[in-house]
Amino acid sequence: MQKSTQPPISDQEIAKLKESALFSEKGKTKFSSRLLVIGGLLTAEQLREIAKLASRYGDGSVHLTTRQGVEIPHIPYEKLNLFQRALEKSSVKPAQSGKCVRAITACPGSYCKFGTIDTQQLAKELFKKFGKRKNLPHKFKIAVSGCRHCCSKPHENDLGVMGIGKFAVFVGGMAGKTPRWGDKLPFEIKEKSKLFNIVNAVINWYEKNGNDKERFGATIERVGLANLIDELSPLQ
Repeated sequence: MQKSTQPPISDQEIAKLKESALFSEKGKTKFSSRLLVIGGLLTAEQLREIAKLASRYGDGSVHLTTRQGVEIPHIPYEKLNLFQRALEKSSVKPAQSGKCVRAITACPGSYCKFGTIDTQQLAKELFKKFGKRKNLPHKFKIAVSGCRHCCSKPHENDLGVMGIGKFAVFVGGMAGKTPRWGDKLPFEIKEKSKLFNIVNAVINWYEKNGNDKERFGATIERVGLANLIDELSPLQ
């Protein structure tokens, strides 16, 4: 008898699982679980727990993503419920998924000899303030770099913060099939409170002006960078 190639679950259920950062692999019988990492840092205890989860529910391997994320791959569909219950009891959490502010990346500027700002602390504060922003036109990625070396690629994220002067901000960057280099805002920000106001206003502008499924850089191209700068200038 010919083996059925019909996936065990519907596309609707696959879409629902994606909201919990569970992504279907080829064949739609196994899944990868993307975990939340802020600033690229995990504790030793979290690493041990991830290793246990990967060994028990996956095939023992762990994948490191290009944005400092961690994925547990090759989890069979039949083990997903058990995996999710185990994950809820652990010290690691699922990553952000969908049209929202994603996990924030950061270089080791907190302790790197070139770092001029506390990148790790700033990434945590940015995620605490803006990590719950949802219902945006598309995903929104933020990166923090401690100096001009740009190790965390602030130019290639929807919003990038760089430690030059105090804070320099870049907007509208993205990688992928149609990469776009982020535009530097024409002012430097000296105080962290003003930086948070700028970030909040940028996300609000994108929410107001962006079309559904339109990345932030595409919105800037369509509406105009000058329009965004005019709205941000009073916040300096």
